[in-house]
Amino acid sequence: MNAGPHQLQRLADHIGRAVTLAPEVMAREVKSALHAATAESGWLPPERRRASHENYARHLIYADPGNRFSILALIWDRGQMSPIHGHHCWCAVGVYRGLLTETYYRASMGGEALVETGSARHAVGESTFDPSGAGIHRIGNYSGVLAISLHVYGVGADRIATGVNRIYS
Repeated sequence: MNAGPHQLQRLADHIGRAVTLAPEVMAREVKSALHAATAESGWLPPERRRASHENYARHLIYADPGNRFSILALIWDRGQMSPIHGHHCWCAVGVYRGLLTETYYRASMGGEALVETGSARHAVGESTFDPSGAGIHRIGNYSGVLAISLHVYGVGADRIATGVNRIYS
């Protein structure tokens, strides 16, 4: 077995154990799993590192058989960013390659507009965790090189397209 499937299975097993725990412990363990997975570069297969020049690319790399979570690799070419969004489910992100910037937002007092509240740069090995419905953010690659992040969503693979993001215009 080469390093890719072995590392991915370790990540999936660690997250599979974590989702059975209390929420605060689960968050810590999911971040720990992502930290371990992103500390080792080179295991993600080349076909899961393919970028799109139009928009960031999303590759499903693991679907939990119990539909408890899904793991995706997101490939960010230079200058690409997500729309401003929140999540319907819990979400964790680990940086596998490159440097990503996460910009945070909140609803304005009237609730109609979004207000930027800050940003953070995340390098290889760093991870974040957002509980369901907790935050509004945008992720972008403002560096000069391709970036890759691993995203774990608290939904089964059949709900990746509909059960993850709340997009803000």
